[in-house]
Amino acid sequence: MRLRKIVAALLILGLAAAALFYALSIPSVAVSGTLPPRAADLSNGETMFNAGGCASCHATPKQEDGKRLGGGLALNTPFGRFYVPNLSTDATHGIGA
Repeated sequence: MRLRKIVAALLILGLAAAALFYALSIPSVAVSGTLPPRAADLSNGETMFNAGGCASCHATPKQEDGKRLGGGLALNTPFGRFYVPNLSTDATHGIGA
């Protein structure tokens, strides 16, 4: 009888811990009206560009300006050949930003 009470207490405690974990880990939904307007932060963008090494893959091969991200670099992998995409600001061929 005592073992049954211990098992029941542990089961209840485990369920309570699981419920608490679930309640604390539910992602909150941001309401778009409460978000501050976004402003461009060009210096942060440049830092991320340099830290991420974007130009090492996305720069067009054999081009002098390494910051023109026309893509085209071929990456040979065991799964085939992949070509790096164009990240330039060109509205037709790039991301158009």
